[in-house]
Amino acid sequence: MISTHGLNFKRITLFLFFFLVYEPGFARSEDQHDNSLYQGKTISKIIIVGNAKTKDAVILREMKTKTGAHFDDDLVREDKKRIQNLLLFTRVEIYPAKDKDERVGLIIVVAERWPFFPYPLLFRNERSWALEKWSYGAGVIHNNIRGMNNKLLAEAWLGYNPGGVASYYNPWFGGDRQFYYKVAVHSMTIKSKTLTTLQRFDEFHRGFLFTFGKRWGYHTYSTVAVGYDYIRYPQDYVHLMPTEHSYQHLPSMGIGFQYDTRDLYEYPKEGWLLFLGLNNFYYPKELNYYQLGADVRRYFSLYKDLSLVFRMNTDLSFGDIPVFSHYYLGYSERIRGQFYDVMEGDSRLIFMMELRFPLLPIQYLDVDYGAAMFGQYSHDLPFGISGGVFYDVGAAWFKNEQNIPSNFLSGWGCGLHLHLPYIDVLRIEYGLNSNWQGQLIVDTQVAF
Repeated sequence: MISTHGLNFKRITLFLFFFLVYEPGFARSEDQHDNSLYQGKTISKIIIVGNAKTKDAVILREMKTKTGAHFDDDLVREDKKRIQNLLLFTRVEIYPAKDKDERVGLIIVVAERWPFFPYPLLFRNERSWALEKWSYGAGVIHNNIRGMNNKLLAEAWLGYNPGGVASYYNPWFGGDRQFYYKVAVHSMTIKSKTLTTLQRFDEFHRGFLFTFGKRWGYHTYSTVAVGYDYIRYPQDYVHLMPTEHSYQHLPSMGIGFQYDTRDLYEYPKEGWLLFLGLNNFYYPKELNYYQLGADVRRYFSLYKDLSLVFRMNTDLSFGDIPVFSHYYLGYSERIRGQFYDVMEGDSRLIFMMELRFPLLPIQYLDVDYGAAMFGQYSHDLPFGISGGVFYDVGAAWFKNEQNIPSNFLSGWGCGLHLHLPYIDVLRIEYGLNSNWQGQLIVDTQVAF
């Protein structure tokens, strides 16, 4: 499946639009409530305020707390984070309020994100700052179609690795059966990644991926996926193809399982993320191989907002694996400290750990200018700073050369994590390798 780092640029665009054009107003910290007076009381009603676009049902279905149940402060705090994980709101607060007959009502106050906007694209590929590796184009996104959290994305770009993508995601249909689906298409020309050639060459990819899934309760997901990719190589590199053709049809089928109890997707500090996926790539008389992936992430809350987090990821292949399905370090997966070093193989192993701690607790800013134009979208924009100390190690290798890897990439370091609206997290980190050689890393979103 083809990915592009440009998908994060729409967040940066809107962030810059607000903070370069308009003046921020006063800041407010996240509300802290003492809800012990309401503990155990019956919940009489749940009222939602601020959801001008989002339907009440989208919010209520994320809550374990229901009308008629007893108030549980810990459960309400979990509900708040699950609502925030919808990525529809810049801020979520839940306030209990005394009702008649010793009962309690819940007031949920949300600040919606801007749901729809076109944006320019200007992004670097392979996380390189070299001028020739930049791409430019345009895109459009709708994050909340019909107020039901359905998402539509379309992007096209020129420059390095030119192409385009489009996708539609429906996170919930079928009522209580909790089905979901996503359909995505792509067409692009990308530079080859393999280390088996002296020079990189252009690969052409065009295809689609359809994913159908079911959500089991609040934390467990299962998926079935069907995909197709048409791949074409230049004539000079036909010898890398599994057949004598310069092109390859690549149908695929896959299944997946995910268990996710992370507190906040944008910057998790507590919980589990377990993922297991198996894909079969088959074309009669030409291809038949499997790829298995497992990703285990554990987030420990040590004290208040201090957390220690771990990630173990392994990817394995079975059968005759063509070049275009090799695994890599140094592209979508990277080792901080050896961020630009590349390894290739039909197997891959990654271990990461990080200590996360707050430096400036998240504040909520209001934009003074433009309030008449942007309304509620100019309020409750988050800003904060966290710090991190990390250690990464990983390897990619070919099983026919060695059963277990003998060479690893590794690095350690520290950094600042800026919590910003629409970007979620901007990381500025400094990593060191085993020879104490350092490198500055600037990237978006949490490392894991």
